Order: sequence, then structure tokens, then C-alpha cells
Amino acid sequence: MKASATGSGSQKRRRLGYLCRLIWTLLAFDKRAAMSLMVLNGSRGLFVTAQVYLLYRFIEAATGVVKGEIQFPEAILWAIALVGLNLLQHGINLISNTTADRFQERLRGHIEEQCYRKVQSVPLSQLETPALHDQLQRARRGIERRLFSTMSFLWRSVSDVVALASLLIYLASFHWALPLILVVGTSPGVFLRERVNRARYLMVRDLTPDERRFDTYHEILSGRKAAAEIRMFAFGAWLIDRADVLWRKLSGRRMRLAKKEARLGLISDGLNTVTYIVAVTFSLGLLFAGRATIGAYAAFFYAIEQLQGHYRSLVWGASIIYNDLRYVQDYFEFVDRPSGESVKSRPLSKNLQTGIFFQDVSFVYPGSDLPAISNLNLNIRPGERIAVVGENGAGKSTLVKLILGLFNPTTGRILVDGVDLREVAPNEWLRRTGVVFQDYNRYELTVRENIVCGWLEGASGAVEEAAAKSGADDVAETLSRGLETPLGKTYRRGTELSIGQWQKLAIARAYMRPADILILDEPASALDARAEADVYSHFARIAHERTVLLISHRLGSCRLAHRILLLGDGKIVEEGSHQELLAMNGQYAELYRNQAQWYQ
Repeated sequence: MKASATGSGSQKRRRLGYLCRLIWTLLAFDKRAAMSLMVLNGSRGLFVTAQVYLLYRFIEAATGVVKGEIQFPEAILWAIALVGLNLLQHGINLISNTTADRFQERLRGHIEEQCYRKVQSVPLSQLETPALHDQLQRARRGIERRLFSTMSFLWRSVSDVVALASLLIYLASFHWALPLILVVGTSPGVFLRERVNRARYLMVRDLTPDERRFDTYHEILSGRKAAAEIRMFAFGAWLIDRADVLWRKLSGRRMRLAKKEARLGLISDGLNTVTYIVAVTFSLGLLFAGRATIGAYAAFFYAIEQLQGHYRSLVWGASIIYNDLRYVQDYFEFVDRPSGESVKSRPLSKNLQTGIFFQDVSFVYPGSDLPAISNLNLNIRPGERIAVVGENGAGKSTLVKLILGLFNPTTGRILVDGVDLREVAPNEWLRRTGVVFQDYNRYELTVRENIVCGWLEGASGAVEEAAAKSGADDVAETLSRGLETPLGKTYRRGTELSIGQWQKLAIARAYMRPADILILDEPASALDARAEADVYSHFARIAHERTVLLISHRLGSCRLAHRILLLGDGKIVEEGSHQELLAMNGQYAELYRNQAQWYQ
């Protein structure tokens, strides 16, 4: 029990630490705006007690007019002051709300950018884990749904504190028991709701995987990517049923919690009403006892209502902020995730000197028990062209990702000119490589932008040169606006390309980079025979004096390589030139003959 209490206290301190960090973040983002909001909201709190006082003086003056003790113009002056104060309060509210909205909108863009940058910086291996995607979704939804509500309650709490302090002093001047009755009577209902807030947060955390699954169903059913296949195989109704079952599960959890909230809300409102009646009755006793005038008694109604409201707002706001800090914590824990950058990056020579060495390298994907690469030893020499072949699942694409440093070996190490790749800044290493991935992306940008993404620092004319080498210039010539043609059907006036045309753009991106290491993962898998021949012809020319790794299922292209590696179960099964492997009459020779017979 003691350990549990200690753990709970530690968790509370940690969460409150995130409140301090949030305030510091707001001040660091825009100190002037944040301080202005605190001052504006503090002044809003002072207006409450000022209104109570002016109301008291106005009623006293009005009573004096009726009794003939005070001149009528004096009562009018107090009424004008009360109206003027209300107008000033509305003006301050308008300025405060406008400032808060502007601050919030700018901060939203800043925080979204921070999330994007963090996703780009985490190691690729973390993107393979559901935990990161769950945390990212909680962080982004926490930003959208809770972070800015936390800010609103934070500004409001400043106003509540100032209003409460001044009202407590005002009411205590008549009798010390008045503020005590209100504070004690209002507290229970507020704390009832805190339990519901905690239950809601825990429910949201539990439902995050199911909500991501529902979003996946939505994307499949409403997007273009799977539309043809869904209609062809007629499984749209099946997907809708699965989405409906999942939605009913999510909706049921939310509705049960909503009913609980309604019950506790009714109890809370009842307790507040009883407290109000007790406080008003007590103030009536003060009037009968001669400790308060008619004006003071009339102002009590407003003062008691305001104190109860601001106290309830402050405690409720503190409860909301405390519970929202769970969501704020999700955001800060996400941005605090370690990035893939080395703390101390070791420099590399400009061009490959001694080569890339795999030393007893094994790699297991997160969540898997079987190694994709197993005890691999390999030397890639500078200027060497290596072809890697093998059946699906043999480890070819994993080998590429290890060479690029996108994944770190589970065991063993990869050396580049004698330097462990883990000790090299990923960006520095990736700048030296040009890659065409098997699962290349189709960016719904212009043709030029699709190519220039490969090297944003490219010189004038580099796009046209890369397009010519890859055959993407032929694609551009068929389009209405050439290289400036927008692509994709998601946007107006966008043009859709064939798979082969998209692949030519992916190859052009790789050719954009002035890299001394070129990796082509199935670069011609979607091309027709003539386009494939052109790609390999260009490839043979640009591969001169570069270190090249070619992943291919089409073994005819392997003749361009100095050395061929046949992978199986993450290991090198056979190694040699094309002629040497044919002479061995092993698995490579069998695969080659199986492919060749279709062309004979």
C-alpha cells in the first residue's frame, strides 16, 4: 500500500512537472502574448468584485433616494459606473479572446511542425512498431482536443484566482463563515467529476488501437487506392460490417461513460444548489442582525453566486488541467523520444575508400522471432557493382535498409571505411546514396517536384538531366504541361500515371543525387521490355566509378554486375560472377534457366 501511494505521488509530481513545462513552452513560443493573456485574465477577475461593490453602492443609493436621504443624481452616477464597468469588461473579454485565438492558432502550427520533425527523426525501426503509431495518434489528438483546452483553462484559472481572492476578502469582511460555507459546500461535487475525467482518459488510451483500426477501414472504403479491387472482389459489404462492429464497440464504451457522467453531474449540481441556499439564508441572518444593510444583502446574492461559480470553475479547471496533463504528457513524451542522430558523429571521407563491411550481422524486425538477416559477412568494395538476387523474403530489401543505416543490426556491425555506421550521422551517410526503393512513393506533386525531391540542392538543369537518364522525359512529353504537370487524381486538374511511368520518376529521383553509392531495388519491375532495356543501358553508363547495389528478380540484368550474391533465409547461399555461378550449376543456374526458358 505504501509503495502504491509513493508511486502515485511520484506520478502526480511528474504530471505537475509537465504543467511547468507547458507554461515554459508557452512563454518560450511567444512571451509577450502569453504575459498579455495572463494580465488580461487577471484584470477580468478584478472586475467581478468591482461589480459587486458597484451594485452594493447603487442599491444603497437607490434605497436612500426612496427614503429621501440621498439625491437622485448620485444613484444615477452609480448606475452609470456599473454600466461602464460592464462595457469595459466586455471589451477586455473581446481583446483577451481574440489574443488567445491568435496565439492558439499560431501555436497549433508550431506543435504540428514539431510532431512532423520528430517523426522524421526517429529511427525507421521505431516506425515498424505499433507503439509509436499509438503514441503519435494520442499526441496529435491530445494536441487537438486537450492541449488548447488546457491553455484556455489555464488563462481562465488566472481570472478565477484573482476573482476568488477579492470576493473572499469582500465576504469575509461581513462574516468569516460566509466564504467557509461556500468553499466547503462546493467542493464535493467537483471532486466527483475528477473520477470521471480519469475514467475518460483511460478509456481513450484503451481505445487508441481500435480507433486506428477504424480509421484504416475508413481509408480503405473511401479512398481510391483499393476502390477497384473492392468492387472486383465484392468485399465492400464485408468491410462495412467489420467497421460497423468496431464502431458499435467504440460507441458503446463512450455511451456508458456518458451515462456515468450524467449521474454524477446531477449529484454535483444538487450539492451546489443546497450550498447556495444555505449561504443566502446565512446572509439573511446577517441582515436581521444588523450586520449588513439592504444594499449589502442584495449584493450578497450576486457575490455568493459569483464566488461559488468562480470557485467551482477554479477547482473544475484545475481538475481538467490535471487530467489534460495526461494528454500533454503524451505530446511531450513523443517529442522526447530519442532521435536517430548520433550524439557524436564520426566523419567519413568524401568518397568510399576501403568499402562497406558486414561483420556477423543479424537483424530481426520488431515483433518478429525470425531473423531477416542471419550472421552475414560481406565486403562491398569501392566502385564495385553487386547484384543481389533471391526469392521473396530472402532478405534482399532488408540488406538495402541496413546498408542505408535505416535499421541498425540486432547483432554484429557494419563498417564504412572502418567506421561503425552507428557512429555516423544518418543524414550525412544518406546524402551519399541514391536509392530506388521497391515500394517507391507516388507524390501527388508536379513531375518536376517528384524528381527534385531526390536532391533539393541540385543545380540548374539537374532535373532535365535526371529525367533523360531515367526515361522520365518521355513521360513528361506526353503530358499537357510537361515537367510542370500536377500528378494524381485526388486534386483538380491532376493527371494519373501508369505504374511504369511512376517508376521512371522514382528512378529519376535517385539519379538526381550526386551519390557515390547507388542502390536500385527492383528498378524495372513495372517497366515494359523496351523501357527496361533503356533503364539498364543508362544504369550501365552512370554506374561508372560508383559503388552499385542492384536488387533484381530478373537475372538477365545481373550480367552488368561484377559480383552476384544469391540470398536465402538471410544468408549468402552462392557468390560469384554470372558465368561463375552458371558454371557452378547450383541454385542461381537453376533460377536463370527457369527464367530463360520463357524467352526461348
